[in-house]
Amino acid sequence: MVSLLLQWREELATQLDSSQSTPLHYASSDGDCSIIQEILKHTPPSATQLQDSEGLSALHVAALMGHAAAVRLLLKFSPASADIRDNHGRTFLHVAAMRGQVSVISYAIKNRMLVHILNEQDNEGNTPLHLAVVAGEYKVISKLLYSGKVQNHIMNNAGHTPSDLAEKSTGFYTMVRIILKLYVSGAQFRPQRQDHIVEWNGQDIIKWQVTSSKYLAIVSTLVATIAFSATFNMPGSYRSDGKANLNGDRLYNAFVMLDAIAVTTSVVATILLVYGKTAQSHRSWPSFIIAMYSLWLSLICMLLAFFISIIAVMDKNNSIRIGLTREMYQGLYILMMMLTKAAMPGSVKGILMFLMRGCLEQERREKRRIRRQYPLIVFYIFNIIVFTVVTTMALIAIDVTGNQSLQY
Repeated sequence: MVSLLLQWREELATQLDSSQSTPLHYASSDGDCSIIQEILKHTPPSATQLQDSEGLSALHVAALMGHAAAVRLLLKFSPASADIRDNHGRTFLHVAAMRGQVSVISYAIKNRMLVHILNEQDNEGNTPLHLAVVAGEYKVISKLLYSGKVQNHIMNNAGHTPSDLAEKSTGFYTMVRIILKLYVSGAQFRPQRQDHIVEWNGQDIIKWQVTSSKYLAIVSTLVATIAFSATFNMPGSYRSDGKANLNGDRLYNAFVMLDAIAVTTSVVATILLVYGKTAQSHRSWPSFIIAMYSLWLSLICMLLAFFISIIAVMDKNNSIRIGLTREMYQGLYILMMMLTKAAMPGSVKGILMFLMRGCLEQERREKRRIRRQYPLIVFYIFNIIVFTVVTTMALIAIDVTGNQSLQY
């Protein structure tokens, strides 16, 4: 249909609507390369440089929507369109970085003809890296920095480097990942007097902490109640003298120990969460983290106690017992690995580099700056290391428990 219309009236390819958009803008927005090719057959190269009321060319639109194939097609037809700026002075790479379009960024990095725009600045002096940091697009930031072609210390018109803009990203976790990534890549903050550095107040994370503490306190109280009531419902029931029938059994002893740990840690978590909700400041963050660990440990212990109580009253060669043991271990292993991966603010290598790096004066200076402005980030990174160790120990305990139950 498009081909027939253009054969009938070729000037349709360059007609504008009320927003100054051409048919090529619409086709690029949809990403249909067959329609784009058909339109390009009936237009001169200059048609790709037509801009709408916002200054966006068809190339801008394709990049904004993440249509890498359409971007390649338009650039092949008109290489000069790569230098077109919108009303904010942004190239197609700027808008792709803002929207997190990794495929377009990857293509631009690999194309030698586009190297010159990787560090281009818009009207406010922002490079694509600046805009990706503000938007919190971690994958785009990683691509740009990994290429080795992007300068990570360029200052915009306000005197901010990409590292300075990290606090404006979309959330605390994203901010941690971005700052860690920028530090590992050698990015620098702007030159500034140390006494003028304002500590990040973390109001968003404090609000999240207060809200989370309320619900976690309810969970920890329920866990403590369940774990406490389990002492009156011992596996195997009781004898006439009030003693448990399985008293002295190894699995029974393990059940009692795990249940006691679950009660203790859940009570500790409840107390710390109530304190954190009362304090309502960043100083209560350590107690909140300890409460999280305590609650996590109590849940694991309660789950293991439940598992052992079932195993203790089943026959050794029972197929259900063997299947339950394997299912429990594999399920917890997958859960813990997913949680560890989700909590990691970057690669293990990057975290270790942040913790151990500091031989050069520039590295020490940047690390001092991060510690002074973002103390919670340093605490969070150390916390991740502790979480990984605790998770590993929990997995070992689960493995040992499962093996013993199968051998018993």
